[in-house]
Amino acid sequence: MKRATTSGLRNIVATALVAVACAGCNPNIDVDGALIPAWLTALVAGVAAAVGARSLLIRWGVDRHLVARPWVYVSLTITFSGLLWLLFFRT
Repeated sequence: MKRATTSGLRNIVATALVAVACAGCNPNIDVDGALIPAWLTALVAGVAAAVGARSLLIRWGVDRHLVARPWVYVSLTITFSGLLWLLFFRT
């Protein structure tokens, strides 16, 4: 039990260090004087695209056959966010 806690803490610390290291690497979007990080814009658009994909999957009857729905929709969100980032914000 102690091993899992140490491993989980190590993963959290590594993720936090990567997030801090990459914090200054992303472009900002100026919206009426407020600087919005581009990654946040891509994430919001990715969530919207995943919601749209979910409604299509429900309409087509595929949603009820999915085994791990949360993982599918999280993966769709990450995929759409990454694609939108590459299409619009890659420098």
